[in-house]
Amino acid sequence: MNKLVLVLFLIIPINIFGQDRLEFVKESIDFNIDNKRFSVNGIYSFFNNSSKFITQTIMFPFAKNTDSINVKRIYNLTYSECIGFSRKDNAIVFKISVLPKDTVMVNIAYSQKTVTENIYVLKSTKTWGNPLINANYSLTVNTSVNVDSLSLKPDLFRNSVYHWQIDSFYPDDDFKVYIK
Repeated sequence: MNKLVLVLFLIIPINIFGQDRLEFVKESIDFNIDNKRFSVNGIYSFFNNSSKFITQTIMFPFAKNTDSINVKRIYNLTYSECIGFSRKDNAIVFKISVLPKDTVMVNIAYSQKTVTENIYVLKSTKTWGNPLINANYSLTVNTSVNVDSLSLKPDLFRNSVYHWQIDSFYPDDDFKVYIK
């Protein structure tokens, strides 16, 4: 019995933590806000740095319960295929497969009701263990809303669109759009 317990506590964790994992390396997101919806349309890049084919489950978090989220699409841009998903409390869960030394880009588009504090979860990036190589964001603001403040200082504001470009991004807080 003691040998079995030893095997369970030593061997199984080694196998779990020794498995190859994808790297989340980049995101490019267009946000849009009007008086009804806060919309997100993002392209997320996942890299397989191993010499093995990897299929990995991805948990994509939301700031709100998924009942209030309208998921429009999850699409593998690299292989031109729709990705099925399931809802789990404040997240959606899906699987992607990536060939060795390859990158897969996934498009995720969703919207939620506009509120005073509109949140896009960034802190979960830390669960990947590495900063994003690059993050590009834009926020288009409809004339029906007035932005009070933003949690990230924009690099540029032109024609009702805020822009951010961040290299080696390891966010400590979520992206928040406060409206009046």
